Amino acid sequence: MTSRCLRGSVLSHALRPTPPSTRGANSRATAYRIVLPGIAVLLAVAGCTTGSTNPSPTGTSSISAGASSAAATPAGPLGSATDLASLAAVTVSGPSGAVPGVSFATKPLAVAATSRTVVTPGTGVAAGEGMTVKAHFSIFKGTDATLLNSTYTDGAVQTIDLQKGELLPGLYTALQGAQSGSRLLAVIPPAEAFGPTGRPELGVSGTENLVWIIDVLGVSAPLAKAQGTPVAPVAGLPTVTFDDTAGPTITVPAGAAAPGSLVNQLLIEGDGPAIASGQTVTVHYTGVLWKDGSVFDSSWPRKSPFTFAAGGGQVIKAWDQGFIGKKVGSRVLLVVPPADGYGAAGSPPKISGTDTLVFVVDILAAS
Repeated sequence: MTSRCLRGSVLSHALRPTPPSTRGANSRATAYRIVLPGIAVLLAVAGCTTGSTNPSPTGTSSISAGASSAAATPAGPLGSATDLASLAAVTVSGPSGAVPGVSFATKPLAVAATSRTVVTPGTGVAAGEGMTVKAHFSIFKGTDATLLNSTYTDGAVQTIDLQKGELLPGLYTALQGAQSGSRLLAVIPPAEAFGPTGRPELGVSGTENLVWIIDVLGVSAPLAKAQGTPVAPVAGLPTVTFDDTAGPTITVPAGAAAPGSLVNQLLIEGDGPAIASGQTVTVHYTGVLWKDGSVFDSSWPRKSPFTFAAGGGQVIKAWDQGFIGKKVGSRVLLVVPPADGYGAAGSPPKISGTDTLVFVVDILAAS
């Protein structure tokens, strides 16, 4: 989802319970992806999506629509007395946000269930389902304290959509209630990480407990829909009506020829920050074919907004650059000729190489 995916590292795999290659091509999806065919992108801590060769606009990175309205209880100690006593063997030093000093008084370190202590308390909104967390991580093996991966050294702040089923179960649990500025120490047992098979290619066995130092740099909640100032419709373009549940209904002008070049038109101008290249963007969208107005995909019925990196080359050309400079809260109409969409190959079975596409996109968040 972002340009900072740690391909091949523990961290890039550590948020999903199964490797990308084992996930079904249509998981959480219909048959059409905005993600470019053939590009496998790891969507997890780095904010990347687990792509497949099946082009479909749903993506596997999503958040619960409506989850943005409620925060969790601020994080506190989590785990049994026995497990929390085990965590006491780990000393974490240094200020939150800086490279942590970590020492293990005893090894191996193991817990029965995901356990957490708050090394440094945070402030502000507490992370819950559907929210976005920006964080740094260091991950260690519980057996011998080997450092598996750390994001501090290259400044690769990670952006995570906190959705159950999209992260390792233990990491999802550990991040509940996290607040900006907090530093967390969490230990995740195998059953709540990679299971009995582990991830041998990453150096993680099926009996390995994972020790996480997590510095939370920010917590935010996406909008439920576009909000801002309506922009007057432009004559000759598709018209749009909107329902809070079903999303947009797009009506293509009857008998009109499709534009020969990309149309990028605001319907609502948001009042949030402008999107910069490389940011992680969360959107709701509906896409129809110009030739007959039929819907080929929509995130609204699934209640699963799509998350991607603006300017990261992970989505079709019209999307890759089309939202840079737009403000969070905006609703955007895109009329996309083949050259800016799926090209001459199209995206069978429904999108041909000559089809012009029409998208209405609500920009819900950017980080």
